[in-house]
Amino acid sequence: MRSRVGSMGGATRIPAAAPLDRGPVRFRTLLFRYLAVGFILLAIVVVANPGTPAAGADPDPWDYQREQVDVQGRGALNAYARGAVRATAWLAKSSIERQRDMLRLSLFDVLVGGGAAESLGGFRSANGRLLEAATKAALLGLIAWGVVRRPAWRSLTVAALLLVVVTVLLTRPYSTVEAAARPGVLVPNAMLAVVTRVAPDRALGGQRDTDPTQRRLLTRYWRSFVAHPLSRMQTGTAVLAEAPPGKKANVLEALRRNVSAVNDWAVGHRGPERAFIATSALGYVLPFAVGLGLLAMVAACAQTLLFLLCLAGLFVLPLAVAGRRHRRALVRLWLAPLLGSAAVLAGASLLSFVVVRAAETLHASDEYVGLLLAGSTWPALAAFLIGRWLTRKRQGPGLPPPPGRPAPAANAPRS
Repeated sequence: MRSRVGSMGGATRIPAAAPLDRGPVRFRTLLFRYLAVGFILLAIVVVANPGTPAAGADPDPWDYQREQVDVQGRGALNAYARGAVRATAWLAKSSIERQRDMLRLSLFDVLVGGGAAESLGGFRSANGRLLEAATKAALLGLIAWGVVRRPAWRSLTVAALLLVVVTVLLTRPYSTVEAAARPGVLVPNAMLAVVTRVAPDRALGGQRDTDPTQRRLLTRYWRSFVAHPLSRMQTGTAVLAEAPPGKKANVLEALRRNVSAVNDWAVGHRGPERAFIATSALGYVLPFAVGLGLLAMVAACAQTLLFLLCLAGLFVLPLAVAGRRHRRALVRLWLAPLLGSAAVLAGASLLSFVVVRAAETLHASDEYVGLLLAGSTWPALAAFLIGRWLTRKRQGPGLPPPPGRPAPAANAPRS
């Protein structure tokens, strides 16, 4: 404590500066920290368990799963085109798989939840009698504490509810984990239902009306960025893009026997054209695949956080009866991040569907522009060159004068 002498000779004490109170953390900062924790936990479990178990075999494989991405031909250009189109197919396939997984499962639940529930179920089976005796002893102790010490009814209620929660968790581990993981799958499916209702999808390209909206969207995404360039590299046209994957080999063989130009493309005589098509396809799909991958990562972090908060809700919800202060902390530290993670998951999944739809629409518009300019590319280029030549001729010989300086007169002497 500092002191100073006043005008009357007395010492006046000056209180020390109080520590700066920054107040509660803002909701956005708190949600970002929660998502960062979810990302770290998800990264740890992915590194510790890289083999992700499948969610179940699909009885009806999609077109991208049956597509044979193979380009024949020798030489450096054909080898480069082959590698580029395979990279394009890998990027498209990875982004499609991430979109499908987002609607089918929660990654953290698959990597951790199932194994934890199985371990807890095995522990319960091996120590059933001991756990039953411990539960009875805890119940008797709770009753004795209430009779002897007579605590507040709120504290007694919280203790009783926590005992019930632990009992339910030990006796129903699989149901508990499944209930915690269900919101992480329901939110993306709800966004897909919104997309289907707001922007209905028509069956195009031989797809059935009974196919789900996601399957139609992702199938057209695959055809736009992989099947079309692959068909042009094999035949010079897009004739194979809409054909079923199981019939493409027979169609290509028939075209090679009847059309010599198609055979030239198939055997690899058009190396430069193939390299250009493969490079264009790779550059086309790269930004969309990266965007879908980032959105899928955000969705996976939000699903992880939602899963953990739903599990924690079993233990924090009994605190709601403890008092107003506990309820405020519960709303701020649990309920608000829970709703925020659901909102982040909904936004990421909705943006993913929008990106897929935008990519397919952009590719379709490029095809329409190509049809409009078919046969007029060289005339348009010639008209552009002639117009540029006439513009330069009209300006006269020499460079134009710099801005701010008047042009020299026609009869002015040259230095």
